[in-house]
Amino acid sequence: MRFSKYIAALLVCPTVLLTGCVGDDTSSGGGGETGSPPSTSDALQAYFLQSLDTVRAEANRLLNDDSRYQLQDTPTGAYADLNGNGVYDPIVDVLLNGSPLRHAGIHYAHAAGLTGAGEVIAISDAGFLTSHETLAGKTLTTGSNLLVDNHGTFVASVAAGNSDDMIGVAPEADLILGNFGSFEQLRETALSAASLGAVALNNSWGFDGLDATISDYSEMQSYSGAQSYIQGLETFAQDGIVLFAVSNDNENPTIGLMAGLPLLEPDLEDSWLAVVNGVPVMQDDDIVSARRVSGACLEAAAWCIAADGSWIGATAGGIDSYAFGTGTSYSAPLVAGALALLAEAFPTLTHQDLRVRLLATADNSFTGFETSGSVELADGFYHDYSDEWGHGFIDVAAALLPIGQPVVTLESGFELDVGRDPLAASGGASGDAVARALNGVEVVSLDAFSAPFAIEASSLVAQRSSAPLFSPSELHKRDRLKESSFRRDAFFGQGVRVPLQGGESDLEISYYNSSLSGVDSYGLGLSRTFDFSNASLQLSAGIGHDTANLLSTWNGSSSSTLFTVGMAYAANLSSSTSASFEVGYASGREASMLAQPADVLMNSATLSLSHRNAFTRNDTISISLSLPAAVTSGSTSLSLPTFSETNKIVYTNIPVSLAPERREMQLSLTYERPIASGATLGLTLRHAENQGNISGARDTGVLFTLNRVF
Repeated sequence: MRFSKYIAALLVCPTVLLTGCVGDDTSSGGGGETGSPPSTSDALQAYFLQSLDTVRAEANRLLNDDSRYQLQDTPTGAYADLNGNGVYDPIVDVLLNGSPLRHAGIHYAHAAGLTGAGEVIAISDAGFLTSHETLAGKTLTTGSNLLVDNHGTFVASVAAGNSDDMIGVAPEADLILGNFGSFEQLRETALSAASLGAVALNNSWGFDGLDATISDYSEMQSYSGAQSYIQGLETFAQDGIVLFAVSNDNENPTIGLMAGLPLLEPDLEDSWLAVVNGVPVMQDDDIVSARRVSGACLEAAAWCIAADGSWIGATAGGIDSYAFGTGTSYSAPLVAGALALLAEAFPTLTHQDLRVRLLATADNSFTGFETSGSVELADGFYHDYSDEWGHGFIDVAAALLPIGQPVVTLESGFELDVGRDPLAASGGASGDAVARALNGVEVVSLDAFSAPFAIEASSLVAQRSSAPLFSPSELHKRDRLKESSFRRDAFFGQGVRVPLQGGESDLEISYYNSSLSGVDSYGLGLSRTFDFSNASLQLSAGIGHDTANLLSTWNGSSSSTLFTVGMAYAANLSSSTSASFEVGYASGREASMLAQPADVLMNSATLSLSHRNAFTRNDTISISLSLPAAVTSGSTSLSLPTFSETNKIVYTNIPVSLAPERREMQLSLTYERPIASGATLGLTLRHAENQGNISGARDTGVLFTLNRVF
């Protein structure tokens, strides 16, 4: 039985300057200190990564300023000699341009503070120089009769290397290292990986001449120890992910036995990944085209993924020796390292969940990707694959973001679709009180693949637009006292009123419509006016729905009923000067299947002073100070899913005061004068402080009116 390393080229001493790079198995000595993983001053916990914008600047800094990332820029002129003639043929051969860290979005994960810390990657390979500087400081679990070899050393550095010169995909992950010299050693590594909870078991090798066919599988199992090895893989696959590199033969017509093993052992598919090598062309963060260097995914396409396998990695020539190489041998450990990053990012997910996440976010939108089939990776979530590229190129940055529409599940079991419905729409009388109470509260949402993400709870509150400074009724000159309707306008909005009877007490029914919510409502009002020699007093009561949207609307709740009482008093202070004072009170109840019911009290008030014949005959100047409707008392509470200190999802009761921090105040100055018989010209200046009952919000406006009586 012959093992084949899946490496297309390993060029010792490339045209890059690296301390200690030599052309034989000796070392020039002098290894430096192990490099620190990248970090930011405000490193984000992975489940906070709602957008790449939060880490984009740091990610770009790593690519542009950190020599460990610049090291991976492919040496000028390096190419894959696919026709084997030793001369670059632009039609057949592939230039190995770019950087594998950038192509896979690894720099975004590093910028977010992810390093693979606490995770374990297992590697079965030809041998390892365990003293290499890229492996310093790690916990290394080694198998029996461990050999020293360039290939395994290189593979290990890609998956988890970390030094002053180079950085791998998961620089703080620990490693299990075992030789592939025999089935017994392979089984030993698989069982060690299972016992230590490794996230991935990387295999950058395959069996020469054995394809994923029943006959070849039977031949392989006929060798001593082969069946025990398969049992060891099955044991590890119960929790971990097995990765096999696809052959480097660009024209291979069938998939190799180990990369395609789920064809023969279907129960392994959920824990299996086959990896091919390609060179992508990127525009910003998107792959626009690609050239394949290795064999294709073929029959393994449903569990296959592509990665850039052109790296500068560690070799066994010395503790600080490096070289350039390309092949699926180095594509596979890139994916293994990515699984370690995701395991750190999403500690509540199984390793199988992480595998599906990589497949679901693989980039397959580039030119040349031809769909061969589709796999349902989650309920209702399908991802296309091709026989050539599998699911496409690995995209770690995308895998760290929410997939599909996140859902917040409340303690009652109610599922809030974050992108479709708000948790609440703030009431005009509460202003930003609800959002302010939820500010700083991080709610747990789960995406389509059950990955948890923290969402700022205040972002789930829809803020209603503030009422305009000038209402439609102000386009017409009205008697303030009689049209106040006992301050019901302040709570229900303007309506159409139908008197039901006359006399000293007036009973009326009103029709209200809310332009914001489309709610139609009928209200009932009762009032009585008392006339004095130079004054009048009006008392009122009313009932109706909250068509003015003063109360908050919680998801799943209907409009609330308001009860109002009001008083309006007007008096003549002199023959030309009059004053009025209006005040209204309302009570209502916010009801919701999400929050605790809340009894709410509101009030509004206006004080006005008018003077006639100020500058000319029959003109009027008036000034008024108004307090639009605002909540004065009322509170509720929400039980929201949050992260505990140990990253467990727990439900936390969040108190919410419905009273605004500062209520709105309006100051108005109005001047009206007749300009012709039956025609009046008016000018109103108005300033609102804390507009909409939002602290610090301001607005100022001017209204010109022309009233004419016909």
